[in-house]
Amino acid sequence: MRILADEIGNVLLQLRDYPSAVQKSAEVVIDLSPQGNWIRGFEMIGGMFDFSLRKAVEPFRAKQPELGEESGGETFKVTYDPEADAAYFYLPYGSRFRALSSSERDRTTKYSHSINPTAMCALDASGGLISVLVPTADAVGPLETFLYLFDVERQPTTR
Repeated sequence: MRILADEIGNVLLQLRDYPSAVQKSAEVVIDLSPQGNWIRGFEMIGGMFDFSLRKAVEPFRAKQPELGEESGGETFKVTYDPEADAAYFYLPYGSRFRALSSSERDRTTKYSHSINPTAMCALDASGGLISVLVPTADAVGPLETFLYLFDVERQPTTR
């Protein structure tokens, strides 16, 4: 799992290395802190795009979320609720997050609001999700603030 960003605000979430068979657009839900930090990961809700979310999460062995479950941060993990046809992709926080005190961690991960950008999803031949390209330039403030909690690789502009 890798997070890559270019200078114009495209963020590529490379969830696994696998050949892409098709690309589809999908609305994703991203939570932000009051400071504008992307927190936790992203949510996808079936019916908001024209591919099967159940098939998309199969390669990740997604488990049903449990009531009161911690909101991730240590490792990449995927939960899927078949009743709601909704999946949550928990992204691992990076070295800057781990260096924060517990009070700073609480402050920087406090939920403020969500954004719903239309992302481009790469799927394999079986419909499994490979990557998600999120165009953030118009949706958030400075990219450094938005991605502060994650370890990000810089890449040339993705168009």
